[in-house]
Amino acid sequence: MLKMTRRVSIKASLAAVALMAIGSGSAAHAQTGARERLASGKLTIGIHNRAPWGFRSGTGEVSGYHPDLVKAALEPLGIKEINFVITEFGALIPGLNANRFDMIASGIAITPKRCQEVIFSEPDLAVGDGLIVKQGNPQNIHSYADFAKNPKLRLAGGRGTENTKNAIAAGVPENQILQLNESTDLVSAVIGGRADAATLSAPSVVAFLQDKNVKGLERATPFTGLMREDGRPAAMYTAIAFRSDDTALRDLFNERLAKLKADGTVRKIMETYGFTDAETAPDIKTADICKG
Repeated sequence: MLKMTRRVSIKASLAAVALMAIGSGSAAHAQTGARERLASGKLTIGIHNRAPWGFRSGTGEVSGYHPDLVKAALEPLGIKEINFVITEFGALIPGLNANRFDMIASGIAITPKRCQEVIFSEPDLAVGDGLIVKQGNPQNIHSYADFAKNPKLRLAGGRGTENTKNAIAAGVPENQILQLNESTDLVSAVIGGRADAATLSAPSVVAFLQDKNVKGLERATPFTGLMREDGRPAAMYTAIAFRSDDTALRDLFNERLAKLKADGTVRKIMETYGFTDAETAPDIKTADICKG
C-alpha cells in the first residue's frame, strides 16, 4: 500500500457532496457513504501495477495515467490521503465489491458485462490500436489502408489478438501480416527489418516506447485504424469504476472530470504518459457503452 498525502481544506468536498443530495433511500445511503469518506480525507484505490495505467515508479511512488487523473480530480476537494493498493487485474472488481477499495483507477474498460457488476465514470480515453515503426517512419505509414495499397509492406501482429483482427477487418491482406506470439517479438520484427510496423493496443505502444532500453522506434502518428459502421474508430473506453451503490461519489468524480477536460488538465496528463489526440474520448456516454 502506497500513500500520497496532501494538506488542503475538506470544506469544498463536503459542500459539493451535499449539493447532490437526492430524496430516495438508496441515493441517501450513497450520499452518506461519500460524505464519510470525503470527511475523513482518505480514499483507497485499486490499481494493477501496469504502465501506463497505474504502477509503482522507480522512486517507489505510484504513478500512471489514472492515478494522476484521480489525484487531479480529488485532491483539490480535500482528499489528503490516497492509498493505492496494487493487486492483479482480475482481482480489481471483486476487491472493489468486497470494500477493499473505494474505486478502481487502472485502465479498466467499460463493457456491458462489467456494467452489471460496477458503475463507471464517463469515459476518459478511447483506446484503439497503435503502430510502432522505425524512427522517422521511413515508409510513411499512417493507416491500415496503407498496407492494402502497398503489397510490399509487412505488418507484425499478435497471433489471435484484437489488433490483428482489426487490421484484417480493415483490409490488410493476411499474407502481409507476420503473426507472432509475444508483443516483444513484434517489436523485434520491426527493429530487425522483418516488418515495417507492429500493431498493438495504443497503451502497449506507449509502454514499449517509454522503456529506455527500446531505441530507434516511434509511434506512427496520426494513425487511422479500423472504423466502425457508425463512423467511429474501433476502440475500448476506459473509466474509473465504483461500487454500484456509490452513485454520489461517481457523480462527484464526473463533475470534476468534466472540469479537468475543459481546462486542459486531462490533455496534459495524457501527454505525460504518451497518449495522443487519437485517444481523446469522444462525446459518448457510459450508459450507451453499457448497452453494447
